[in-house]
Amino acid sequence: MTGHPLAAALWMALAQSLFSVMSIGARLGGSGVPWQEVAASRFFVGALTAYAVARIRGTSLRVKNQKAQAWRTIFGTIAALATFYTLAAREVAVGDAVTLFATSPIFVALVSWPLLGERVGKSVVVAIGLAFAGIVAVAHPTFDTAPHLVASGTIAAVSTALAMVWLRRMGPDESSEGIVFQFSVFGTVAAVLASIPVWRTPDARSAAYLALTGLSGGLAQICMTRAYGLDRAARVSAITYTGIVFTRLFAFPVFDERPTLVTVAGSLLVIGSGIALALRGGIARGDPPVSGG
Repeated sequence: MTGHPLAAALWMALAQSLFSVMSIGARLGGSGVPWQEVAASRFFVGALTAYAVARIRGTSLRVKNQKAQAWRTIFGTIAALATFYTLAAREVAVGDAVTLFATSPIFVALVSWPLLGERVGKSVVVAIGLAFAGIVAVAHPTFDTAPHLVASGTIAAVSTALAMVWLRRMGPDESSEGIVFQFSVFGTVAAVLASIPVWRTPDARSAAYLALTGLSGGLAQICMTRAYGLDRAARVSAITYTGIVFTRLFAFPVFDERPTLVTVAGSLLVIGSGIALALRGGIARGDPPVSGG
């Protein structure tokens, strides 16, 4: 399946911009509540969002491939919980966390051939490498942090990669809203159970930011699901590097985080790599696979 690389890239870029809004909302709303509650609100409002979009568009919430959906849901839930746990820890720098999360496309590329039979072209490997170099320049990682947080960040990246691979296996014929709804309902139950021992009722301001977190996260999941249904997993996953660029752009007016020249250069490298990968279509055009493929 050659897919629709440009459409997939646009859907993924939109998803990453929404995920960036989600991250900012989580940072603002999560200052007064435990990370478990941030995750629960993200899942719950995300489920409501998927349901509302399905009703508006007149699409079904039924998912035909329940086996693939189950694996996508399990790995996606693990990834989300590990992500919020890592971001909430004061011992880890934001740049370190972002860099760890940004390794997920590399894991997608590694497992695409054995799990999907999608041969990863050299252009994809080069684009992922250049994009990761850009993400390092943007995030300024030091990795001067606790080993257990490095482990949780890596677990988030690997689980995200596996969730995306199973999402790709489901194909373009499944309901994006149905996939996100079922995943979000499961995640809500898991996060609420984890929240019970540490529950703190949020104030009105925090609740509003948490609602924004769930709404933007739910819409982002729908866009991302469509992207993976349209094109090869390794190529689509490379576009996720644009997320850190969107986060920096959106965080500037909110947190007054001024980018340096190195940050700007890294952002341009990320954007350029993603655009080149989407337009060239390295896998679909039959580039020679990397060794082992």
